[in-house]
Amino acid sequence: MQQQAPHSTETKGSSQTKPFDGLNIVDVSGTVATSYACKLFADYGATVTNVESAQGFPTRQLKPFIPSTPGEEPVSAMHGYLHCNKASVVGNHNNLATEPAVTQADLIVYDPATLPNTDSLAGINTNTCAISWFGLTGPYAKYQGSDGVIHALTGLMKGIGEEAGPPIIPNGVQAQIVGGLSAFNGALGHLLGQLMGNLKQPFALDNSIFEANMCMTDLMAINAFNENPLPPRMGINRFPPTYPLGIWPCKDGWLGVTALTPSQWRAFCQLLSLDDFVGVDFFNASINRLASADVLEPAIIQALATHSTEALFHKGQAMRIPLARVPTMEELFTVDQYVSRQAFSNISMQDSTFLAPSIPFRLFDTPPHFGGRVAALGEDNGLDFAETKV
Repeated sequence: MQQQAPHSTETKGSSQTKPFDGLNIVDVSGTVATSYACKLFADYGATVTNVESAQGFPTRQLKPFIPSTPGEEPVSAMHGYLHCNKASVVGNHNNLATEPAVTQADLIVYDPATLPNTDSLAGINTNTCAISWFGLTGPYAKYQGSDGVIHALTGLMKGIGEEAGPPIIPNGVQAQIVGGLSAFNGALGHLLGQLMGNLKQPFALDNSIFEANMCMTDLMAINAFNENPLPPRMGINRFPPTYPLGIWPCKDGWLGVTALTPSQWRAFCQLLSLDDFVGVDFFNASINRLASADVLEPAIIQALATHSTEALFHKGQAMRIPLARVPTMEELFTVDQYVSRQAFSNISMQDSTFLAPSIPFRLFDTPPHFGGRVAALGEDNGLDFAETKV
């Protein structure tokens, strides 16, 4: 049975189908990770229902907030990004088995830490996917995590920051986004297995945000496990074994530079008229350039400061140098390639509309939703979920 997503921006009766039309997904936790996993289903046509408590999902309290009138309840733009084109019902988390949306779901996504007890899911004969910081079992299972903790445990944080002093803790919710993506991939694979008849019984997936993020620093984990010496932090814009690799200021903006091969390095030197370095065979090896960064970097910075970002970008393309313009936050929405690719879409939430990133994974014959509307808490309490399970 195919259904229009509850809060889709597409017109009713549109003939364009989406891969997950007719699939019913329920999120009963509303963490960033569970929300992102369900967002990927919703963006490609699944009917996703948020079964929220009376206080609403935790994502409703996340910054940044949409500017509002003094005295009004703040509205989370992060919640809007994660939850457009989804339905919202207020349900009883102590007995989820009585919720119509839950009983008709093809997949229930949850974080056990957000539920009064996981017994509330007992007896529901459907697929489940748990997304938690450290998984349901194992030595860390009972620990509470955070994005910073995950970055530290995976070794990602170790290499970021000045050479002396503590590392820099990355901001944001990237670790949870990776966890949600991993859960989506696993759940989708199992759902496809059921569709093809390879899985006869409902599945119960256990997705660890920590383990999902190990893919970012796999060599660091292997070296740590084998008690091999780990590379030291070398400072800003120093990422072994490639140099130059980083973002530097130009006359009117910022430029991202990656020069790895000898030909890229020589072309980069020619681009900036660094003639003294072009013929030095020692600098053909990237690791040697990294070891000599204290000599090379002042000359690179001085040369970049005399050029515009736009001019260097286009000249560098012609010379086959991997360069990238780095826009400011104010410039982000007007970058030509982002506009052409619909990298950002309008999200409507209460009385506000704002731009947020579109789904990064594109199918062209069955394209995703671009933007959408966000349901108010409990807006869909009267929705009929009967006989909708595929």
